[in-house]
Amino acid sequence: MEKMLKLLCVVVLMFFVVSGTSLAQVKIGVMYSITGAGSAVGKVQIDGVKLAIKQANDQGGIMLGGKKVKVEAVIRDDETKPDVAARRFRELNEDKVLLVVGGTFAHVSQAINEQIKGGQALFMATNGVEEKMFQKDTKAPYYISPLGAVDGIGRMCADYVSKTYKPKHVVLFLPDYAYGRGAARGAHKVFSTKYPHIKITEVWSPVGTPDYTSYIIKIKEIKPDVVMMGHWGNDTINALKQVHELGLKKDTKVFFNSIINAQAVGIPPEALEGVTMGMWWYHDLSGLKDPETVKAVADLSKAWKQEYGEPPDPFAVYAYIGMQQTLRGVELANSVDPGKVYNALMNKPDFMSVKGPAKWRIDGRTSYKYAKFIVDGKSPRERKDKWDFAKVVDVYMGEELCLPLKEMGWE
Repeated sequence: MEKMLKLLCVVVLMFFVVSGTSLAQVKIGVMYSITGAGSAVGKVQIDGVKLAIKQANDQGGIMLGGKKVKVEAVIRDDETKPDVAARRFRELNEDKVLLVVGGTFAHVSQAINEQIKGGQALFMATNGVEEKMFQKDTKAPYYISPLGAVDGIGRMCADYVSKTYKPKHVVLFLPDYAYGRGAARGAHKVFSTKYPHIKITEVWSPVGTPDYTSYIIKIKEIKPDVVMMGHWGNDTINALKQVHELGLKKDTKVFFNSIINAQAVGIPPEALEGVTMGMWWYHDLSGLKDPETVKAVADLSKAWKQEYGEPPDPFAVYAYIGMQQTLRGVELANSVDPGKVYNALMNKPDFMSVKGPAKWRIDGRTSYKYAKFIVDGKSPRERKDKWDFAKVVDVYMGEELCLPLKEMGWE
């Protein structure tokens, strides 16, 4: 009888080591666009999650079951295809990996929301998606994102441009697809409700336009006080180069809604000089009157350069934040159960991020004290290297990052 009891204890102990809270290792799914149209961004996003995991493991791991355990990334490629993403996500779940950080393109990460409507897994989407994803009747129980919605880009930039430049006429020069349409929708909401006296004209260009001459000439003829641009990828580079070549900056204020490093370094310095841009994050916050945030950014930039030889891209930083917060949720919950991890973050929503004070909202997204950093493109003579392309001149701390919870159906 005594031998049978000892054997039973061994079996029970082995069960908990394999499947319980005394895990020898925590496996977190990582799914980005390693191949396909999103590959350039997806690869640097993976850098972000890897660094967050490395830093946790360098400290001995994370606390779970009363002891430190190491973290392992289980990496999958969504190939920038919703159907592939759904299949790979199910495969991760079948392997008992129920916490996944990922998301490069909006339509891909939105497809994952449909996969987890039953609450079977948590997905930390670290890219921008449509606003409707966070409506109470749309969002899966454990779908969560530190970045938010593309509509918010339009709202924030419209609010900032209106308050800062006090224009009478603004041209929205945007790409004609979901990203541009979302930004326009957000901008119009702010202009119509808060600044109805400002005249708004839209100029749309197809994705992949090689020659923007006709569009830029049209804008010059309109003679707006401000042109708000919002192109993406290679279109960003081509559009801003041609804006410079055709002298649009001499006629009107050029404000670029949202740019990342990978785009900015591909633009000639003289073309970026004098352009004011919104950035989700920038690696040099010198001048910001917030020592704690400036230090957090400087420390991350240093660690990133040591690891990868260059400063972090804004999208990669959100992947880093997403992994950090997933691991914080595991520690707070003392569990890898998706519901417990999600609820633990909601119950302790305040945290200090590498872009300043932040807080989780009940709709599964984050509000930040510094919602958007406003930067000016540096001249060629001001730059220390190719990454030193801008200087922070302001921050957006308004309310337009996220829609009120009541509008999203949460109150």
